[in-house]
Amino acid sequence: MGKRRRKYRKVVKRIKRIPEFFQCPNCSNKTIKIVFEKLKDDVNYKKAVVTCGSCGLFWETNVPSIFEAVDVYSKLIDEFNEGRIIVNK
Repeated sequence: MGKRRRKYRKVVKRIKRIPEFFQCPNCSNKTIKIVFEKLKDDVNYKKAVVTCGSCGLFWETNVPSIFEAVDVYSKLIDEFNEGRIIVNK
């Protein structure tokens, strides 16, 4: 007689997703929301609107249509560190 067959667990791989909220460079809270709007005159570009729910950081920019929220966030961090974005308190 043979041994019983061992039961294997199926390994579930989690899919990493792009986060919906990012950390604000001004107040360090995870309240940055990035919303995309289509431009009427140009198909290759879209408008990105960045807002912080706690400190009131607001920034708009036109980005290529292939940009995702992470790309806009990295552009926001670069602009903020160079001093081009000023927060109204």
